[in-house]
Amino acid sequence: MTAGQAARRADLAFFAALVAGLLFVAFLGPLDRRLELVHDNDFSGFWAGARALVTGRDPYDAATWMGTTVALGTQAPDTAVYGYPPWVALALTPLALLPLEAAAWLWMIASVVLAALAVRALLRTCLPGSAPAHATIGLALLMSQPGFHALVLGQWAFLLVAALSAVVLALRRGHGGRAGLAALALLAKPQLVAIAAIGLAVAAFRGHPARHAAAVAAAGTAAIVVGSTLVLPHWWQAWSAAVAPQRLAHPASLATALGDLFGGGGGPLALALTVAGVAAALAFRPGGDASLAVWLSLSLAGAPYLWSYDHLLLIVPLVLAAGALARRDTAAATRLVLAGAAILLLASPLLYVLAVARHRESFSTLVPLSLFVMLAAACRPVRDA
Repeated sequence: MTAGQAARRADLAFFAALVAGLLFVAFLGPLDRRLELVHDNDFSGFWAGARALVTGRDPYDAATWMGTTVALGTQAPDTAVYGYPPWVALALTPLALLPLEAAAWLWMIASVVLAALAVRALLRTCLPGSAPAHATIGLALLMSQPGFHALVLGQWAFLLVAALSAVVLALRRGHGGRAGLAALALLAKPQLVAIAAIGLAVAAFRGHPARHAAAVAAAGTAAIVVGSTLVLPHWWQAWSAAVAPQRLAHPASLATALGDLFGGGGGPLALALTVAGVAAALAFRPGGDASLAVWLSLSLAGAPYLWSYDHLLLIVPLVLAAGALARRDTAAATRLVLAGAAILLLASPLLYVLAVARHRESFSTLVPLSLFVMLAAACRPVRDA
């Protein structure tokens, strides 16, 4: 089989898996649930802040915010003010010009399409011609618990998968500026990539194209934060008083899970494990595919605030790690993809069932933690790749 034939076969496998995922979404409940929750899911909460701005309301006024959400017919907030930084509301103002239903459809379709295109580009770059890998990742995108959960709730995960894939592809091609610009989309949930920023900084110090990416991302972040603060100068005080304590109380993080198991010693133990993970990641060649995969998976495993739908981002380091391994052993790379996808497709739903039974999602952190351990161990022989 020629390389061209293998590429076409892999493309067919990926799109067939996507079709299977779309059929699953359309006919087995996720889409119905998404439509049922259009006025009560997370996207409606994001949209509410933007809609408040375009209609002249203040999303950080604790005296009026609850009434604003009632008037807008959106998700009842669990915080006294808008639960997200102002750049989120400002970025979504174009969607806020549309009715919520239309905005929700556009958000869902655009984010899923962008994620599918970006993941396809990543697969074609890292695992060209590998039909089993392309099919497996295609299934994981929509049929995994993080995938369909993110779709039902209207979460950021698909757009963040697209952005993270764009960052990785730009870095691999030596386009640091493009990588830095794409990384700005991750400001929607910066805590998910905070630890990975250490790996980026190490690579930048070594003269990798990450240096330009880091400079562009830092300058862009500063401009966005300062600009948003000029528009809404009181946001930080309101957000830090009303949102941060609520958000950091009981997320599905490693610290929370270990706290459930070991009480007050859970936090220090989580910190110690994260530091050990950083030490392990530093053993990889900075800026290489294996290094990026390990840092990204560690960043999700050690994130201080995340939920199970955020685990969809693990697709990116999984593909990267398999690509690094494929240069040495294509069969091992395929096995790694299958094992990683099995965690997302099989283990993740079981952990979510447990979370529903417990009314607490903390043990879902086993998903990113197990992926990190798996990828770090699998890539050890190719740590210079």
